[in-house]
Amino acid sequence: MKTALLCALLMPMSPGSAAEKEHWRSVKGAALQKLFQAKEFADGVHFAYQFKARGTFTGTEMSKRVSGSWRVQENEFCWKWLRPPGREECYAVQQDGSQVRLLINGSEAWYGTLQDLP
Repeated sequence: MKTALLCALLMPMSPGSAAEKEHWRSVKGAALQKLFQAKEFADGVHFAYQFKARGTFTGTEMSKRVSGSWRVQENEFCWKWLRPPGREECYAVQQDGSQVRLLINGSEAWYGTLQDLP
């Protein structure tokens, strides 16, 4: 019994594991601009940001109103918080279907889904 349990623990993950079903791809340039235009980026619990085509955003974060501006600089998505005030932050972006993650130095900083604005 202990041998079977030990073997099961030492076996590599099966080919059908969730990690292998992910298909993250980098989004850059004009495609990155189009990705966020007129979309809502949200995680369903903590935040929901609505990105307008003219380069502004509004939304909520932990039940507080937020707003700012956004742009694409080369191959990064950048936003500057106006409410509450903050410095501009820029991220590499990866997408897998409607799922999007924002990365700093290769590490995930934000994760959510994108949907068309109503």
